[in-house]
Amino acid sequence: MRTRQLALTGAAIAILASLAGGASPAFSVSRPACSAGRTIGISKSARVFVVTKASIRRVYGCSTSSRRVSYLGRRGDPGEGVDRVAVTGRRVAYVRNTACSDEACSETVVVYDLKTRKQLSVAHATPSETLSVVRDIVLSTKGVVGWISEARDRENPNVLTAVYVAARQPGLFRATKVVPLATGLNISILSLALAGTTLYWETQGPTAANSAPLP
Repeated sequence: MRTRQLALTGAAIAILASLAGGASPAFSVSRPACSAGRTIGISKSARVFVVTKASIRRVYGCSTSSRRVSYLGRRGDPGEGVDRVAVTGRRVAYVRNTACSDEACSETVVVYDLKTRKQLSVAHATPSETLSVVRDIVLSTKGVVGWISEARDRENPNVLTAVYVAARQPGLFRATKVVPLATGLNISILSLALAGTTLYWETQGPTAANSAPLP
């Protein structure tokens, strides 16, 4: 009897120690298998997928080497929505809705390492925290994310005020302001491309092709 009591005490101590260290007991989190759901982004080292249950679409990412699954958010939910996914290597870049009103949201761009399960960078979609929509996104092999975003008028979200091309390197978060690579209402919102360390996009007008080195 004493042996059983000691075993139970040891298990309880182990659980308390894991909580103190910031970890959760294994039974407290239920995540799907790495092979579950519908794929929305994939590389040789990672997979991002959607699992739908009771009409709720949850987005997960998985490192194919560690088989560890991370929860990224809900698909299409204002305030928690995950959208515009790009996967390169073991990293995923995605857009997350924050600060939503009845008409629109301010969006952030997140880069996440699916193997270490750590955020590498977070940025406002536009230079200031305005109503915004990210239209295109790419991710380099070194974790630099590039995107095209639209800024919207707060009083009338249907009014487009600016279009930006921007990029963010790992290690920078919301406190570091986004400095656009280009600004203009003539930027083609679905024209972003990445070749090596150079970002390309198109504009309407005489100079159709544009480029800039990644930061």
